[in-house]
Amino acid sequence: MKTCPNCGSKMSPDVNFCTNCGADIRNTPLDSEIQAQQTQATMPVQPQAQVTQPTVPVTQTRRSQATQMTQPTVAQQTMSQPQTQQSNISENAANMWQWFVNSWKHPFETQTAERWYGWVTLLVENVLLILGLYICVNKYAQNQFGNSDMGEAAQNVVSNFSTSLLFELFLYLVLIAAAMIAAGYYAHKFVYGQTENIFDFINRIVSCSNLSAILYVVSFVCLIIGSEDMLKLGLPLAGIAMVIFSLSVYAVVTGDSAPTVQDKFYGLLIVVVIQFLVMFILSKIFGDAVYGQVQDLIHGSFNGMF
Repeated sequence: MKTCPNCGSKMSPDVNFCTNCGADIRNTPLDSEIQAQQTQATMPVQPQAQVTQPTVPVTQTRRSQATQMTQPTVAQQTMSQPQTQQSNISENAANMWQWFVNSWKHPFETQTAERWYGWVTLLVENVLLILGLYICVNKYAQNQFGNSDMGEAAQNVVSNFSTSLLFELFLYLVLIAAAMIAAGYYAHKFVYGQTENIFDFINRIVSCSNLSAILYVVSFVCLIIGSEDMLKLGLPLAGIAMVIFSLSVYAVVTGDSAPTVQDKFYGLLIVVVIQFLVMFILSKIFGDAVYGQVQDLIHGSFNGMF
């Protein structure tokens, strides 16, 4: 229903003009709408409870989160370091063993390897030879002189002499190998006009001569056994291993298929000449040193006897 604002008469919702006074009631709201507005106006407004939370600075929150994320990461890294080192050692050992196997199958084939494979292999081979000779000499001295006081004194003399002599032999072998590698490196560069890194060049030579590693191991076993028959087998095997190393240097210098700028024969000649010169000079130096040590040993022995 509508209520006329002039005379207050009640009219139906579809009536536009009051039938009593003729007033325009088209824009007059309905009674129900007026009542709803009044009801909403009279309802009390309840205040909403506001929950206040303590404010934390953003930077402090970020720092705490970063600390929580960093602490387990550092702990995990600390725990994983020994495991990583062990895995690296195992991986290097496996890769080096595979390098040996491939070189035994295909000696002249170029392989991808760590830079230290070659020179470490050479050092270990020479150490095995010298260690085997040291054990053999001391075992022989013990068998010959017995356990008496004089025998122990003689064993000490032989042990000191053999230690000095074998150390000089080790230096001699290392210097010969280094001289041959250097001669092969520069001869290769002379023949082909260029060459690879020195460590890669050493790896190529040692990979080509890795059959000698087997011979050095067998020779070491024969020497520590120390019997006469084992000595007759072990020493020639060590000599054959040295010959294989020399042949590998010759093969690397002359065997490449790369284009040459000089004849390969002259590269081979350079290596052979330098090898014999170095061997002659070092043999003269170390031979004189050993001869002097032998004389001192003999004089000392006679002075102790008389």
